[in-house]
Amino acid sequence: MSKNIVASVLFASAALLAGNAMANDNPHEQPVNTPSAVSRAEVLADLQIYRESGLAAVEQSETYGYDSARRDAAKARYAELRSSPYYATLVKRFGGSAPATAVAGR
Repeated sequence: MSKNIVASVLFASAALLAGNAMANDNPHEQPVNTPSAVSRAEVLADLQIYRESGLAAVEQSETYGYDSARRDAAKARYAELRSSPYYATLVKRFGGSAPATAVAGR
């Protein structure tokens, strides 16, 4: 008889926990994704510059945390390319309109 009581208490506890988990997954309380102010062309241009500056290679390197001189040089080159007219040229090439001022992730 006490086994039935213990089993009933365990079942009730499990049901209560499952109900709480489902209640916490209310879609009306989830964050709303707002459209980005950055165009696809701007993202592609930024990615191109990220790769060309060498920053992508540095960040994917196994020595990323140790080779600070290489990382700093790549970051400086990225910033230089990002603020140059080359960025606007790339945005136009990818179908956007220049001048482009936004960058993905900023």
